[in-house]
Amino acid sequence: MKTIIYTRVSTDHQSHESQRESLLQYCQQRGWGSVEEITDTISGSKFTRTGLDRLMAGVRSGKIKVIVCFKLDRLGRSLAHLAQMISELKAHQVALVVPSQGIDTSNSNPAAQLQLNILSWLSLNGKSSRSV
Repeated sequence: MKTIIYTRVSTDHQSHESQRESLLQYCQQRGWGSVEEITDTISGSKFTRTGLDRLMAGVRSGKIKVIVCFKLDRLGRSLAHLAQMISELKAHQVALVVPSQGIDTSNSNPAAQLQLNILSWLSLNGKSSRSV
């Protein structure tokens, strides 16, 4: 199982270190010894990011089985973008783990699967409710 820690900060004046340390400690507690890291220093509103693009290429190629990030907003700032990523992760059977928000979509946690399904539903149906 290949586990990737993804961290993102918005500017060069910020550090990945607090996210990184927290996530590495979490992975060690779970017994995930071989962990790789992917980072981005760019606004989360950007759909195209060097690190995120590399992460999703790994997902699509079947090389990644678990993604661990500090908060969902590190992956994406818009609900639609998050829903698209979550859909791809589900299609490729990749677990998303966000320890600080209690999200763990591995097979052992059906409650988090429900959370992400609701998030996806909201993003898909939010457009119609905004126009009312």
